Amino acid sequence: MGRPAVITEAQILDAARSVFLERGVTATTAEVAKCAGIAEGSIFKRYKTKVELFRAAMQPQMDDPEWLKHLQKAAGADLRQSLVTAGLEAIAFFRQVLPLHMMSWSNAALCVAAGASPVNSPALRVLKRVTAFFEAEMRAGRLRRHDPEILARVYLGSLNNYVFFETVFKAHDELPLAPETFLRGMVNILFTGVERS
Repeated sequence: MGRPAVITEAQILDAARSVFLERGVTATTAEVAKCAGIAEGSIFKRYKTKVELFRAAMQPQMDDPEWLKHLQKAAGADLRQSLVTAGLEAIAFFRQVLPLHMMSWSNAALCVAAGASPVNSPALRVLKRVTAFFEAEMRAGRLRRHDPEILARVYLGSLNNYVFFETVFKAHDELPLAPETFLRGMVNILFTGVERS
């Protein structure tokens, strides 16, 4: 199979994400080039270093994730179902980005390059947007008044924890709780609480 005449930046970044996810921070730009079907020099025409390539591959997904857009568009709809649907998309998203974050946290150069500053980090922006979503639902009278940031942290933290157990502990077989089963249960607990009446 011949190499494509022109390769898009998106194709290079897709290849980079794939290689970094599989090989970790020890992956080389030569491996990324092979995956993309291009010469290694083609990467360096666009990215000066492997760190710059890593950042470019990771950052766009973090800045404005699709699952969050879908959640915000669902305002006013069946809130429980919207949280489950967005949660399924968020789990797929976190399955991609959690390993990338773990790689960047383990490598100081990548951590700095990935924009890991706590001020205005992508994670903080997501927390603020989910908090704003819950705040809007409370103002509209669709949710009882609570601290919206706590609700956002419980929702996001649960999603992250689900993926964390999958990623770190490889708990697929030991904890075979399907994502949708988990989400429906978690959303139900958010809505009903656990205290006996």
